[in-house]
Formats: sequence, structure tokens, C-alpha cells
Amino acid sequence: MSAHAYIQWADVPQELISSSQQHVDNITLAKVVAFDGCPFAGELETLDTKPRGSVIQVQFAFPRNRDLRNSLIDWFMHHSIPFTVVM
Repeated sequence: MSAHAYIQWADVPQELISSSQQHVDNITLAKVVAFDGCPFAGELETLDTKPRGSVIQVQFAFPRNRDLRNSLIDWFMHHSIPFTVVM
């Protein structure tokens, strides 16, 4: 998986944030978040966007497999979460 999908934490509905599960990965020490119904867990990243302050984004691996990829896209669209894919 060489592409990644990104969403902004501020765009995630509050009910998904409230029910999300978060932990720190023991190996990579990355902050990981899992949302209800989302086919993949994402990595939380805090970006320093001076002068506006910091922004939290969630990075997901963007699968090459069409069914897996469409499942992730469908989840974003179902919850009206805008996303960006970077290759």
C-alpha cells in the first residue's frame, strides 16, 4: 500500500469520536484510532500549522485492492467525512 488517505479530526462526527478506541502501538509508538464500522484503523498525527495552531489528522493506508478501498471510501462517504488521497 503506497497510497494514504487523510481525514481531519475536526471533520469526524462527535458520535464517532466518542465511541472510538485509541491506543499507542507497542512497536511503532504511533497513536492509533479505530472508529466504529471503519474497515481500518488510522494513525493520529498532529500537524503544526503556524500561525493557526495545530491540526489533528488521521492517516489510513489506502488499499490497492478495489473491494477494500471501496469499503473505506464508502465509510467516509456514509459519515460525510471529506478525505484526501496521496500517492
